[in-house]
Amino acid sequence: MDKKHFLNSINCEDKNLISNIFNKIQIAEKTNKIIFTNDFLPPAIWHQILAISEEYEIKPFTNGIFKDSDRRMLSFSSGESPIEYPIVLLKIKNKSKFARVDHKDYLGAIMSLGIKREKLGDLIIQDSVCYAPVCSDISDFIINNLNTIKNCPCDVTEYDYVSQDLPERKFEEKVIITTSFRLDGLVSAVCNISRNSSVELISSGKILVNYFNCLKKDKVIENNDTLTIRGYGKFKVVETVGNTQKGRLKVVIKKYI
Repeated sequence: MDKKHFLNSINCEDKNLISNIFNKIQIAEKTNKIIFTNDFLPPAIWHQILAISEEYEIKPFTNGIFKDSDRRMLSFSSGESPIEYPIVLLKIKNKSKFARVDHKDYLGAIMSLGIKREKLGDLIIQDSVCYAPVCSDISDFIINNLNTIKNCPCDVTEYDYVSQDLPERKFEEKVIITTSFRLDGLVSAVCNISRNSSVELISSGKILVNYFNCLKKDKVIENNDTLTIRGYGKFKVVETVGNTQKGRLKVVIKKYI
């Protein structure tokens, strides 16, 4: 397996990340053991890894715990997909009956412990509970140190996702009107702000496209792309469903709840 060819086959600016993945594939090949990444990768990365897997004897597999997870841990094996991954699903319960906490509050509280975003999978919120897949090597640390979410007391325990039902992600779906699929136009429509304000968000680094920072206001967004807009939330672009009388596009988007 040629490392240079592998690195050039993956479209990602973080070549250290791709190099580390290549090294894990080599370890799996040499030891004939199942090797896992020690973080959760965005779909822009693991989709590409899966796409080129036919070229290699070692096969990649993914797991994000939830159905249709965006962020997933990769494993590499010469055999079948592993049954168990080094992932712990945490159940974080807001114990306050008077204050509501949102996705960004749970995520911010966990990361304030010094934990990188890559160590966490998708977070799903149901009522006053957050379900968070985390790398197993940090689960005890979070359980012992996460005491509050947005000044609200919380209780953190492990959730047995093998024998118990898994929560499902919920979306808020709506149709927006935009002049084009350019990033600045879509951000303007999604956030209901002016085009100049959307450009400011993009230039200040507050926009992620498929989980990667994007500073190009003229980047063309495609169906199934994910936009993360700091201060507004995370959205998936679904499809175009028609045009207005003035020729603008009607686009279905889903906001992650």
